[in-house]
Amino acid sequence: MTLAELKAEMMSGRMRQIYIFTGTEIEVRGIYLKQIAKLGKFEIKWIDEVSDIIQSSRKKSMIASKSLYVLSESSEILKNDKALEAVQRCIGKNMLVCMFTTLDKRVKLYKQYKDIIVEFETLKSEILKKYIQKEIGLSDKNCTRLMEICENDYGRCLLEIDKIKRFHIVTERLYDQSFISLLQDGTIYQPAKDVIFDFVDAVMQRDAYTAFKLMQESYDSGEATLVMISNLYSNFKATLQVKSCKSRDIAKSTGLNTWQINNAKKHIGNYSVKELINAMQIIRNAEVGIKSGLIDEEVAVPQILVNIL
Repeated sequence: MTLAELKAEMMSGRMRQIYIFTGTEIEVRGIYLKQIAKLGKFEIKWIDEVSDIIQSSRKKSMIASKSLYVLSESSEILKNDKALEAVQRCIGKNMLVCMFTTLDKRVKLYKQYKDIIVEFETLKSEILKKYIQKEIGLSDKNCTRLMEICENDYGRCLLEIDKIKRFHIVTERLYDQSFISLLQDGTIYQPAKDVIFDFVDAVMQRDAYTAFKLMQESYDSGEATLVMISNLYSNFKATLQVKSCKSRDIAKSTGLNTWQINNAKKHIGNYSVKELINAMQIIRNAEVGIKSGLIDEEVAVPQILVNIL
């Protein structure tokens, strides 16, 4: 099923009871999930396995309210090809969305439920540009530059867009002027110094001692916290893309260049897919915390390392 077909079902009000979402574009996946809940007036409930739905079906509360159950990386579904059939028999007016970062097309699950599997891959540049320009009125040139900085990751683009919006409100400058100013002062992007590359490599290798040592050296050299965070996020995202890619042409499927692919391959065995996703979420939460003032910049990177390593 394509995204266009999913959207058509959502707008027509003929949504199915079960969908399977797969792919590395986490932010867009989350947007569709929230929109489904809104259109169907569902309460989103994260569950551990499909057996939780079967147990809930025996309770009266199952009838009282409509739930959109969300299940991530379920081993039960992969191992038991009858699991979704069991859910269909008891789900009632509720819905289930199963999420997988990657799903092998050779497995029985994929072949059996191909018509309800929706793939969320990295957005094409022309589509992502429309998303960005809907949020803020950046010129085509600056929009392209922002996408390059964020490596076409919509989630990262949204974080940078929020910085631009806040700066725009405070300074009353045009969006393009705000973007250039934030680039120049390093809030959005600064060229990474060699010590940062070593620091990020140590984190990706899960070398805690070296990572903390190089973190301090990065700060001593005047490196910005947000630059360090941005580089960490980029590397975890690239590693996830390469690790999850089933195509022989990784560059075409992921949009990564040869250097990024080779660099990611060095780190593939150090983190599981679930750990890579968790690390990306930890890093993103830290950046959001800095922006909102909930997290002090001095403790942001140490907190990230403690929670990841």
